[in-house]
Amino acid sequence: MPLAASPISSDHELMTALRQAVQGCEALFADARRAVADRVMVDGRPLARALDREQRATHGLAWLATYVEAIRRLAAYAERLAEAGSLGEIEELIVRIGAGEYLAQIIGGIPMSQGEIVRLADLGLNPAAVSARVRRTWPATGDPGPAPIWPTC
Repeated sequence: MPLAASPISSDHELMTALRQAVQGCEALFADARRAVADRVMVDGRPLARALDREQRATHGLAWLATYVEAIRRLAAYAERLAEAGSLGEIEELIVRIGAGEYLAQIIGGIPMSQGEIVRLADLGLNPAAVSARVRRTWPATGDPGPAPIWPTC
């Protein structure tokens, strides 16, 4: 069940969903890192001309790394609270909203400034590569609305 669509649940269900999100995001980042490296590296070394030419992709890769780390930190925060018995409804909702927003932006586009958004395709990932790392799930409510997309391994 996706993080944002599920009702308040047991700590175990939330932690499982967060771990899956972290793993999926890490896999997407690894794919993107390889794709960007293929564009800017020659014989294992970065090429200045290529870095200039691919500035958008390298900048976007840095933003993706930041988002992946934010999701890792949210997962660790939720885990610490759960272990301490302090993960209440408000804290869980904060984690779900934060993780859900970061995940949605990773899939839909990460704002790098007010007028610049980087998408996974800008980092060299084609739709087939992204699809290999993403799964679609429907909310448990049976709502016929659009299916949220969540990264997973």
